[in-house]
Amino acid sequence: MNVTGGDRPIDPVVWHGREMREALARRDIGRVYQLLRRFGVSQRQIAACTGQNQSEISAITNGRQVQAYDVLERIADGLGVPRGYMGLAYTDEAAHSAAVASGLHRTKDDFMLERRGFLGLISKIVMGAALTQAEVNLLAVGPATTAIPNRVGATDVDQVRALTAALRSYDATHGGGACRDAILAHTHWAQSLLNASATDDVKANLLSAIAEAKTLAGWTAHDLGLKHDARRWLGQAVHDTQEAGDPAHTAIVLYHLGRVPLDNDDPDEALKLFQLGQIAAQDSHSSVAVSLLLTHEALAYAHLGDTRQAMTALRRAEDEYAHATPDQHQEFLRFFDHAALQTSAARVHSRLGLTDAAHRELAVERLQRALDEAPADRMRQRAFNLTWMAACTLAEGDLASGVEFGHQALDAVRVIQSTRLLDNLKPLEDAAGRHTTASDVQQLHHEIQLLRSAA
Repeated sequence: MNVTGGDRPIDPVVWHGREMREALARRDIGRVYQLLRRFGVSQRQIAACTGQNQSEISAITNGRQVQAYDVLERIADGLGVPRGYMGLAYTDEAAHSAAVASGLHRTKDDFMLERRGFLGLISKIVMGAALTQAEVNLLAVGPATTAIPNRVGATDVDQVRALTAALRSYDATHGGGACRDAILAHTHWAQSLLNASATDDVKANLLSAIAEAKTLAGWTAHDLGLKHDARRWLGQAVHDTQEAGDPAHTAIVLYHLGRVPLDNDDPDEALKLFQLGQIAAQDSHSSVAVSLLLTHEALAYAHLGDTRQAMTALRRAEDEYAHATPDQHQEFLRFFDHAALQTSAARVHSRLGLTDAAHRELAVERLQRALDEAPADRMRQRAFNLTWMAACTLAEGDLASGVEFGHQALDAVRVIQSTRLLDNLKPLEDAAGRHTTASDVQQLHHEIQLLRSAA
């Protein structure tokens, strides 16, 4: 446990700095404690975390060495240090190997013995011989991370953004479950770059790039139904965009944050977040950002059954989008293109269409446009649209089209790792369940139930 009384938790980022990593690898606990003091961690907090008294902490800080393995383990676990950083992650033999691998006390003979031993180990594997547990341990890799640079420049920030964009694209195609671990690792690495020195301009751009990564981390959590994680990541992203002084980016994060309650049946809370986002969007003078927030204000009103307010917000959104200029499509806003606007409008009409036939007709029209216009790699968006298209056409009485769209939707949902998509099948399941005399619709209904129950 690394949280005490009124003290703040020790930020895991502190363990990634170069000086800290070197001290941990040497098991120089005195230096570790000195570095922690730089981060505002008091001797009292260190003592509470490690189970040591303050006189011991003081003695260690002033040069007394810690050598007992069990004490090192207690210090690592208490402070929240990844054990691999101190060569404590595995068996005693593997820990010794980790210490050797760190470059401490290595001789020419050490290198020669290591190479011969490794060659013999690989030979055993190739010849099909069984490995002992000790030999398996020798292949174990600790959770070491790349040391951060001393200084961060514009190129480093561009690299963070490029990887975030690639992961965002993968998420849109395959769902949050297919890439969440990669996104979390990338986000932690991006956050650790704040420990490097940088100019003020680079620092602001880095904060914005980190906010993009955190937004994606939050969005994939939301896609998997992890709403508490989603809120935390997105809350951090709001803070980072504010620190970076970028209101357009703040607006986009608030859109993502509003989607969490909206997709969890709390349109009132969602509406408040979308309206907060509109304030930031207006401050940024970005018509695209304003349009995005208005479309989702409309969707929140549709969930509340307020048709008049929903249509007013949707008309305002389309008007704002018509006045957008190309320079307003920053990287974090590029997902909201004309096809995405069609999708948002279609979802407003689809929601209202659950009880209003006129809106169902408009929903089918908008959904078809969205399906025609959306880029091929937005598979999750396509799956959502196919699901609503099937639900609307079934409700309209076009059973043949409804069944066809329904099976296309299920085919799309099956290959995307998204809890939200499975939840979104409920309106289609309800629509199909009303046609008890049509065997093909009942078969579709049965397949939806099987897919949702298997999740």
